[in-house]
Amino acid sequence: MKISALALAALLPAGIFAQDASATNHPDFHVVEAREIEKRDVKGKVLVDGLRYRTCPRTSCPALGQYASGTAIEIQCFTRTDTTVVDGDAGWAKLSNGDWVAMAFGKYITWYSTLYAC
Repeated sequence: MKISALALAALLPAGIFAQDASATNHPDFHVVEAREIEKRDVKGKVLVDGLRYRTCPRTSCPALGQYASGTAIEIQCFTRTDTTVVDGDAGWAKLSNGDWVAMAFGKYITWYSTLYAC
């Protein structure tokens, strides 16, 4: 038996769609806006020896040094905008210390949770 959306809506109580004003005024209830969510650094690890870290997400930017394979890193965010493509990927990760490293589709670094765009 098929029920149309209009017929189903007529069967539901009208109050189900209304916001309960008493819930939002409760002292233990807080609506979290998207802009209030704290973006945390993501733990990761370097997968290759000699991964250069740079001042910006392009190979034309100065390389300040290199990471050894196995080095623990913390990633603040990533971008694929206005970057240099490295090993087929335009993705670069900004580390919590301000350095940038190429991601190379996860061949150069790994990360353990969701990365946010810069």
